[in-house]
Amino acid sequence: MRLLFCVQRYGDGVAGGSEAACRSVAERLAARGHDVHVVTSRARSYVDWANHFPEGTEELAGVTVHRMSVRDIRRHEQFAPLHRRMITHPRAPLFVQRDWLRIQGPDLPELVPWLHEHAAEFDVAVFFTYLYPTTAFGLPAAAGHCPTVMVPTAHDEPMLEFRVFDEPVRMADGLVCLTSEELALIERRFRFTPDAKVIGIGLEPEISADAARFRADFALGSRPYVVFLGRVDPGKGSDELARMFVAYKQRRPSDLALVIVGEPVTRPDPHPDILMTGFVDEQTKLDAVAGAELLIQPSYFESFSLALCEGWLAGKAALVQGRCEVLAGQSARSRGGIPYRSFAEFATGLDRLLDDAPLRNAMGAAGRRYVVEHYGWEHVLDEWEAFLHHVTDKRAAATARFDPR
Repeated sequence: MRLLFCVQRYGDGVAGGSEAACRSVAERLAARGHDVHVVTSRARSYVDWANHFPEGTEELAGVTVHRMSVRDIRRHEQFAPLHRRMITHPRAPLFVQRDWLRIQGPDLPELVPWLHEHAAEFDVAVFFTYLYPTTAFGLPAAAGHCPTVMVPTAHDEPMLEFRVFDEPVRMADGLVCLTSEELALIERRFRFTPDAKVIGIGLEPEISADAARFRADFALGSRPYVVFLGRVDPGKGSDELARMFVAYKQRRPSDLALVIVGEPVTRPDPHPDILMTGFVDEQTKLDAVAGAELLIQPSYFESFSLALCEGWLAGKAALVQGRCEVLAGQSARSRGGIPYRSFAEFATGLDRLLDDAPLRNAMGAAGRRYVVEHYGWEHVLDEWEAFLHHVTDKRAAATARFDPR
């Protein structure tokens, strides 16, 4: 098949769950023999969307990548007041919501004309992440020319209520949701039953990691630590986790450390028991997980937690934010995680896992079995191919019904 993926950012050094998922699927489908293209921005950072990568077309790991310039960077002093007003008034007029989308970025003036010109060249166009103009404006532009699939990566956040997203979600020929909780959320919010498939993010079951190397590189010695993987951002729960961990250590002094691995958008207050690595390569991340006692996933907003599954794949038990339905659901299905909804539950869960090595190991093993069974790449790619063929067959059948011949 000739496939087009549209995503807000793409490429080396891009840290983001949906962006990483898009790249993984695109590259592996290309490796299976599909002709895969990606249309995206030149940005590497979602904070300002500044143009970083060269404009134009390049080949990247078997995928043809078309990069477009961002009209202007996102300016906090302009976006923040508008965003606060939008959150307070989610039923603002559509023209205001569209302005919010453009200011949020990435604003790609060439995208819609490019899709009108080229979308018909592809069997299916796949749009990752409902939240950005690349999907909100791009999917309706492509829908008249070829079958479209949206991967919403949606979670329960105020922006999901904006009416500007109604059209692209309902217009898509199919939705790929990452968890059953995400699909249920879409059905509740948009009040319809989409043609949808739940397909998780694929992972390689066999990993190679060196915990001693990570300990040496970051001067941890033999000190025990728990690990958080992901963007260091209040929306991901990193600030709250840091505060809870400091409070926990005040009540239970020990040499336990918290290691935070990820791109810093904001930084928690410095503390001798908290180590921030910043953005690291994939191998360093795997090494960090291998040396941890357990993984903590504090995010309130997830459609699928790749970090959680990476921890399970390494055989690590997890302590997860119970107010996130997706994390609680993944933990319940796998039996690999303990949810918490308050500091008291956080402290109790951390005590329980740290004090009971057999329990910790059993939960880590259960999590690994769950990931291998449900998220092995061969299974995930089979599901993707089947759904893409389903969408194209459905569009062909609909077109045939209206063929005047």
